[in-house]
Amino acid sequence: MSATKKTDAPLLSGRRFREFAIRNRYIWISFLVPFVLMVTAFGLMSVSPFGDKQILVTDLWHQYFPFLADFQDKLKNGESLFWTWSVGGGVNYFALMSYYLASPVNFLSVFIPAEWLREFLMFSVSLKIALSGAFTAYFLKSVYKRNDYTLLMFSCCFSFCAYLMGFYWNTIWLDTVCITPLVALGTVKLLTENRFRLFTVTLALSLLMNYYIGLFTCIMVLMIFIAYSIIYWSGVKNFFINLIKTGAFSFAAIGMTTFFLLPAFMGLQNTHASGSTFPSTFAINIGGSNDLLGVLRALKSITGNFANFTCAANKAADALPNISCSAFALFFGILSLTSPKIKVREKIVSVSLILFMFLSCVIRQLDYIWHGFHFTNMISYRFSYLISFLLIIMAYRAFTTIDHISVVGAIVATLLSTFVLVMAVNDKGTDVMFVDHMDWMKPTLIATAAILAFIAAVVILYTKRVIPKNVMIIALMVVTLAQSGVTAYTGVSRTTVTGTQDYPRGEENTEQVIAYMKNREADNPEMYRSEVTTTQTLNDGALNHYHGLSMFNSMANENMTRFFENFGMMGWKSGNRYTYAESTPVTNMFMDLKYLIHRNGDMHNTYDMNEVCSAGGVKLYENTHYLPIGFMTEKELLNWVENDNEDQFDPFEQQNAFFSQATGIKTNVYSRLEVVSQGHSDSAQFMVNKQDYGLYNFSCIDTTITPHVKWNYEAPESGLYAMYADIHDGDDVTIMQNDVAQTSKYGMGRSYIACIGYFNKGDKISVYADLKQGSAGNARVYVNMLNKEIFEQGYAKLSESVLKTESHTDSSVKGTINAKKDGLFYTSIPYEKGWTAKVDGETVDITPVGNSLLAFPLSAGEHEITLTYYPNGFWPGMAVSCVCLLLFAGMCVLTYILRIRIIPEPVYESQLEDEDEEDPE
Repeated sequence: MSATKKTDAPLLSGRRFREFAIRNRYIWISFLVPFVLMVTAFGLMSVSPFGDKQILVTDLWHQYFPFLADFQDKLKNGESLFWTWSVGGGVNYFALMSYYLASPVNFLSVFIPAEWLREFLMFSVSLKIALSGAFTAYFLKSVYKRNDYTLLMFSCCFSFCAYLMGFYWNTIWLDTVCITPLVALGTVKLLTENRFRLFTVTLALSLLMNYYIGLFTCIMVLMIFIAYSIIYWSGVKNFFINLIKTGAFSFAAIGMTTFFLLPAFMGLQNTHASGSTFPSTFAINIGGSNDLLGVLRALKSITGNFANFTCAANKAADALPNISCSAFALFFGILSLTSPKIKVREKIVSVSLILFMFLSCVIRQLDYIWHGFHFTNMISYRFSYLISFLLIIMAYRAFTTIDHISVVGAIVATLLSTFVLVMAVNDKGTDVMFVDHMDWMKPTLIATAAILAFIAAVVILYTKRVIPKNVMIIALMVVTLAQSGVTAYTGVSRTTVTGTQDYPRGEENTEQVIAYMKNREADNPEMYRSEVTTTQTLNDGALNHYHGLSMFNSMANENMTRFFENFGMMGWKSGNRYTYAESTPVTNMFMDLKYLIHRNGDMHNTYDMNEVCSAGGVKLYENTHYLPIGFMTEKELLNWVENDNEDQFDPFEQQNAFFSQATGIKTNVYSRLEVVSQGHSDSAQFMVNKQDYGLYNFSCIDTTITPHVKWNYEAPESGLYAMYADIHDGDDVTIMQNDVAQTSKYGMGRSYIACIGYFNKGDKISVYADLKQGSAGNARVYVNMLNKEIFEQGYAKLSESVLKTESHTDSSVKGTINAKKDGLFYTSIPYEKGWTAKVDGETVDITPVGNSLLAFPLSAGEHEITLTYYPNGFWPGMAVSCVCLLLFAGMCVLTYILRIRIIPEPVYESQLEDEDEEDPE
């Protein structure tokens, strides 16, 4: 008997699996078809492994892929996920993960060779787009109790909606978007059947995978609750029962993710976005005038964009929201409004929800709330996928009642669809103001019109019973799948692809010099930093696996951005980035910079950078005046103050003050040069502001030529010189030595102190920039000489008491120091709450320099220093998560195992057609 059971168990298990697979075959198909179509589209665009292209564009190039490469490296090496030294001089990795890397798929990269990571990323995008279709099919099957191949049509509408086609490069959003149907299904199950597992788990996953898009999911749950309460109203008592249970399990889901969300929230308080304020006056994003007429114009344009199915906007800040989800969904969504089997209340609620989301795209106050009390930087209307999802649900509702649609209803839907198409065109032919890609507009509208005409004809013929239902479905299936395939290809074409060569720049040679550098430091326990003289991705440290200073990250600490600006490095607070470019010995000394990787152009800092390795034109330089990550300075350094307005300070003076207060040397480490003469094109007039030696006003009279400006200086001594230039419309600056131009230019789009090389006494130093036609504005140009003797004195003083690192990890540093006298223990570690400092085993208070860099007072003598980091809020969040997880587990045991009813049964009207179908959960 026992043996029989053991033998039958695998057979029974296999039979159940086959039954499960057959029962859900249309779900599998709804996954496979979008996956094949998307991979085919990438293949046709020669994306590797089908060619020599890659999908890395815009932020996927600069942020998502470098962070993924770093994440894979961390996983393979078992490193801490709390902090990383790869970018920004060191950043809160938990907060970075919460926005960029928490996709479950990313954890699978640990099994993938690093050289296949781009292909892995392409297939993972295809996977998520396919899952969005499968989950949509599952939602429709479960809610509407239908299980046939029509699920494929509607699932493809979501997989290839304009949002996913326009933003698939924004890989960090895809996971939360693709499980939206599951959260919606969980909400329905919670409200109608008191089943809470799917809702709680998927809502928690939605927030874990990307808290930002997860916010939209929470708003969607609220909208579903309101819609359900209105459509199926069954009294005040049931309303509050549903409200309490929806709120309770929402809080349970949020609570289970608090270990992740609370540190992310704390990290957000350090970002530039935290300073955003609620708009005080009524204003609109699109439509022109801030009045009713402007709102109506905007609504007209957005409605017309339902028809723009092949030209999704992918980054333009002033583009219309990506809401199109096929002509098929558009027609049937409108057809739902004519169906006699759909309640009037449901129609009103559906239209009202779409109108509300339209208005949320238009009115800035609503837009601000939707986006987490923050205005987006480019890529507007990030919640617009919910509009497409709602339209697809409306369309499916109409399809389930197709047998009851009259000819008149089909004709009305045809006329309304035509009206939507007409709204995409104005009296002049197109809404030029809102069209992101004008050359696509005409063919898009023609194609939409042709498809709508075909769909309308097929549906009208069916309503007159001229053709059988199977013929109608096959015809609609063919046109929908064809449109999905075209949309996939045009989506990839619209988003564009890039070449796989030269990424990272000089890949093989760059890898060689970095490998040499790491070999050189293999036995050194110190945490040293490296950088490149010119960046490629703004996150090159993550991409190339070295400890870098540059960073482009939406979770960037604004205090560090401000420090970079003040200290003469590139910073852009609203752009969430700060960047190192070849700077001066002073910058390198205070920022723990030991190596520079030089990939192209001229190397200007020959004073303290010594070449140690080269490979195919890529060179590695070592800093001969390197100081470790921590060393003793004077206490006066705590008096150094950052200026929040970059137009009101000279970064050379800021570095002079920093150097002086750190070393106690009162002589400036930089000496400024006065302008000997100015040169400019004949059409430019200059007025020199005598109140500031570096501030000039200029205007160009002749707008037909490209003007230029030029400042001339004379080198007072032989030595190393540096320049800072902030010139309106003059981003590319050329340095001349005795009127001979250097071979490379300096990109001053974000100004910084640039090392311009060695000059001899009496040399003519010229700063030259071409301007745009008709330029007028201000220019601040500073040229300074490094005082070698003062710098050497300062370096000698700071070298007396340095941290001897015994060990370091991604979230800790441990070492010893022999402080010659009382002073300030300074580190170049970016400070934020979560760092703990211990001296000889006792915790000490941290007093950050400039509110940016970790430091604390230290007495003379031998000390053991331990610095450790845990994300601020992690331990309280972990406690809350554990409690909520235990409560949820207890609820599951009571409800699903012990069968104890703990939630009152709802009393509601029958809202769905009762067809036999087993419970999907």
